[in-house]
Amino acid sequence: MKKNPSLIGLLIICGLIAFILFFYNIFLNKKDGYVIDNPSKKTINIKINDKSYTIAPQQNARIELPKGKTKISYTFNNKNTDTIIDIVRSSGLINPTLQDYYTFTRPYGVRKNKDSIFLSKNIAIDNQIYHGIIEKSSKLYIENFYYNLDQDYPRVFIKSGSSDKNTDLSKIFNKEDFKQFYFENYE
Repeated sequence: MKKNPSLIGLLIICGLIAFILFFYNIFLNKKDGYVIDNPSKKTINIKINDKSYTIAPQQNARIELPKGKTKISYTFNNKNTDTIIDIVRSSGLINPTLQDYYTFTRPYGVRKNKDSIFLSKNIAIDNQIYHGIIEKSSKLYIENFYYNLDQDYPRVFIKSGSSDKNTDLSKIFNKEDFKQFYFENYE
């Protein structure tokens, strides 16, 4: 049988595409979604759009929600909550205990005065100063972040688009996880 250069080239290209897809799905792909978190020591029963969820103490659960108006009802610490929230983004955190969560924004890429921007903003948590772009929230529904509680910042980040565009990726943390993350990465 005679060698066919076109067929060999096609097989090499198909193998390369398969490798790229495998690498993307393993290391770079981010699964959007919504998380219900229960950092308390009590089980929470929550009803979202007529579907019931039970979240054990110190656990969280990933759920699917449509964008738009969403009805949430639950009881926590003898307080009944029955409300409607508006879901705009493709990922969010439902916080039925109304605990404090911290959104940390990490700049990626080269930019002027990155260190001075980082040091110019700070927040106090438990009488300790934390530098960086950090937002505190204790609302029922939080969606001002890119990576959810059950996701990590990427070890490898490939910047797309023009090189003069700044890329900032944010992640939400509960208080103890944020303090541990900050200690491991910035102290």
